[in-house]
Amino acid sequence: MKMHHYLRQWGINVSKGTTFLRNTIQQMIRYTYATMRNKASNKVAKASGGCCTVQQAQVTWCVLGTHAFHAVLTRKPHMYPQLIRWLNFELARPRHRRLKKQFRGIVKEGLNTITVLAF
Repeated sequence: MKMHHYLRQWGINVSKGTTFLRNTIQQMIRYTYATMRNKASNKVAKASGGCCTVQQAQVTWCVLGTHAFHAVLTRKPHMYPQLIRWLNFELARPRHRRLKKQFRGIVKEGLNTITVLAF
């Protein structure tokens, strides 16, 4: 939702900047994964017995990744048709079927939370 407001404030033409936005989304997902791994491997986490067993594919598909962007951007389908098409393609890939089943409950809970939010 913040991204939507930033794009509107900056006056970025979404239809012309789809490639830029797609690359930005992918970088944000990779950054999220790297941050999670770094937090789990610092001194405090190790001393407390913390560990991170999340795989990159799981973060990419579910946690703060493709599915989250899809859920938010589909609230404004007229603004992001090309991005939504790309996200649909990514979510429909055969390699994500197992993750879709594995995280069905988390996704459902997250979608219920999003319905409360309005923007």
